[in-house]
Amino acid sequence: MFDFANPGYEIIDAHVHPFSCYSDLDTTHLGGATIDDDFILALKGAGISRAAGSVIKRYPAEEFTWDVVHGFNLKVLEGRDRFDNFLIPGICVHPWFVKESLEEIDHMYHKENVRFIGELVAYMCHYNNYAVPEMDPVWDLANQLGMVVNLHLNNLDEARIILKNFPDLKLVIAHPTASRQEYEDRMRLVAKYPNAALDISGSGPNTWGMLRRGINWAGKEKLLFGTDFPIRNPGMYVAGVLYERLTDDENVAIFAGNFKRLMGM
Repeated sequence: MFDFANPGYEIIDAHVHPFSCYSDLDTTHLGGATIDDDFILALKGAGISRAAGSVIKRYPAEEFTWDVVHGFNLKVLEGRDRFDNFLIPGICVHPWFVKESLEEIDHMYHKENVRFIGELVAYMCHYNNYAVPEMDPVWDLANQLGMVVNLHLNNLDEARIILKNFPDLKLVIAHPTASRQEYEDRMRLVAKYPNAALDISGSGPNTWGMLRRGINWAGKEKLLFGTDFPIRNPGMYVAGVLYERLTDDENVAIFAGNFKRLMGM
């Protein structure tokens, strides 16, 4: 019987959402999530040693201010500090607040040692396109600092435009999607750029052979382990990777190696 407490690999979850409320999305039977002992124990119980991600929560447009975004970032730092760096904080930025976003990145990078932006989820934050001129200074600063950016795309053209303008950006596309063609398109896009990758959260390794196919398209260095916890069951993702019978080197790369390389860990 497989022992999740000792999976045989270091596992870093590149896609979680602490302190986020999903009750209005109807995507979890829990009705919401807070980062507490249960949150951490659920991840550790799946064999996960560290996890990275952002706080996301719906607010009415008239209440969505920079203070809300900044509050998300303070909460994720709180989670990092409360649980002895188990959580790798992912900060949020926003095209409505470019000046504030740039100041936040600069502060978080230099004062808080934050190296991760996202997952950014546009539909939760009253906009729908990352590939807009307003965001270019944000991508440029993230690129200069070598920060990793995780994006939930509305369509693949957003990533194509951003990577064309910032080909060295450490960009992680969230989710393979349920479509075989979309998954192939995403993998072939990240294969073109040295620091682009895709995390397997969402519609991930529940599809038999998905990881092997993605490796064949783009190489083992282009996939990151992620679960979207607490929306998804993290144990399913660990088991899904292991059950594909990948090589040891491929498992090492997907479970933690690729994330650590991008993050400079």
